[in-house]
Amino acid sequence: MSEPRKLAEKHSMDIPHVTSIELPLNVKNPDRAIAMLGGKDRIATAINAQSNPNRFNLALENTLELRLRNDPFHHPIQSSIGTQERVLLKMSIPKKSLPPDFHDNPSKYPIRELLERNKQNKETTRANIQPVAIVDRNYSFKSIADFQVSTKNNPIIQEFSSAILNGKNFDTMDKYLQSHKNFVGLDDFKDENYFKNTEHGFIPPPVLSPIRFPFDYRYQKNPLTTAIKDVKSGEIKVVPNRSTMKLYTIMLDYHTGDIPRHPASELQENYKKLTKKKLAVNSPDAVLLECIKWVKRIFKIKPIWLRKQLEDIIPDKFRRTLKQALPYVSYIYKSGPWRFANIKLGVDPKNDPSFWIYQSEYFRIPGLKFTTFMANKTGSQRIVPRTILEANRRAGNIDEANEVEVSESLFFNGVTLPSTVTFQLGDILDLDITTIIEDHVKHMGNDFLREHCDFQDGWLNRQSMEVLRRIVRYKLNRMVKDEPIDQNKIYKIINTDYIVEELGGSAEPEADGDEAGDEEEVEGDDEDIEAEAEAEEEETNGTDTVDERSVMNRLDELTEDASSKLSRLVGFIKQDSIEN
Repeated sequence: MSEPRKLAEKHSMDIPHVTSIELPLNVKNPDRAIAMLGGKDRIATAINAQSNPNRFNLALENTLELRLRNDPFHHPIQSSIGTQERVLLKMSIPKKSLPPDFHDNPSKYPIRELLERNKQNKETTRANIQPVAIVDRNYSFKSIADFQVSTKNNPIIQEFSSAILNGKNFDTMDKYLQSHKNFVGLDDFKDENYFKNTEHGFIPPPVLSPIRFPFDYRYQKNPLTTAIKDVKSGEIKVVPNRSTMKLYTIMLDYHTGDIPRHPASELQENYKKLTKKKLAVNSPDAVLLECIKWVKRIFKIKPIWLRKQLEDIIPDKFRRTLKQALPYVSYIYKSGPWRFANIKLGVDPKNDPSFWIYQSEYFRIPGLKFTTFMANKTGSQRIVPRTILEANRRAGNIDEANEVEVSESLFFNGVTLPSTVTFQLGDILDLDITTIIEDHVKHMGNDFLREHCDFQDGWLNRQSMEVLRRIVRYKLNRMVKDEPIDQNKIYKIINTDYIVEELGGSAEPEADGDEAGDEEEVEGDDEDIEAEAEAEEEETNGTDTVDERSVMNRLDELTEDASSKLSRLVGFIKQDSIEN
């Protein structure tokens, strides 16, 4: 049967209350440690300030400062005060129960271990533990020591310290001021050597860092990147862990001569592998192959598509694969009248005026946000685009074309806000626009289309394009502000001669904010933003990081005047090396 537990000994707590001071030092000389705190009188003042009825200077008097060296310009460490009560114990352990090497290294053995050794040694008396005081206040120095400036070898500060700070009489101070002309009429900042930052004989500032306590910012390595060493240059570069899937999208500048008739060679080889393999049902490769076939069928119906229209009509099972499938069937212009539209491989819209109906126009409208007009897409009717009807009326594929219906919210009808701000001219449903096009085709005849495709206006003449753009922009602005359409304004736009403006005249009336100006704080169409991001990714994928040398080489390719002006900006942008 186990012995009953003994109750702990009772001790009287009628003991004095004391204040403790924890120093971040290995104190071997108590007198020196006390002097570093300001002396006994300063410590007594701080301890007694708690009971001082005059609390105006309580915060200042109740704080201790630890000075690590005797220097008036030293930045001391401020103390923190803890008021949690603790009991100070006095333990008496017989020497016979202590380890043999205890006196050589007392900190090696914890108190608990020493008490346990005494308890196990039956030949010695038991250790005696007595409470001697209650610690009701504790001063600790846990704040970070400020940056220090050594003034030992600074003759200017040493002279100032001995003559002013430690001056014993007025003559010493007067002599110092006279030798420096009473600090009046000094020729500061006139000597060029002052700006060379070689003279450091100045009085240090009172504080260099405002941060008192250490803070763990928990800086961590980006889990999506890895630092590698370049074999050639030896520089450390940060590269992404995941290998970005290269789409091999063919992206051309508008002025490129020949248009591609086949996809990139990598895609041709991959397509051959996909068609020869026996693919598992619903595997990623099988879904990709089906999506490519679907895209080919869609581009037979209409040779030029906007991405949003394709995303609207594509079956759900192909939605994630569309971006991979499009490069097998189409290419993209990065600029010009068909900017970022997907064009069927082998089709050159710059050589056939009939492709004016597929020209894409993007409108920047202040205050038009996607959260504002995307709600209109819910419950939108589905219609067959006018461009599909026109293209397949010529080819005789009316029945097949009628199967392709697109959400009406993707077109501009002049009545409700669309879910995009990029439109193809032939798909615009607004009655004013369609009437103007029919009227211009009837009265302009052959002049309605240009002889050569223009970079800005495409195949349409300047007058027609300006009228269409300004009417669409004006109506979008009014719809965003929920304001009525002014037909007088429409009439004014239609009857303005914009050809004079092209020739350098000034016949155009002054544009107001609703028509052409006020394009600040514009949010871009997500279709164009996504296409531009893909274009940048396609061009930079697999290339080295752009550095200063490559930038300077590109500047040299410019004209001499432009290169000289831009190169001067490098000094403002580039940061100096930390070793300089």
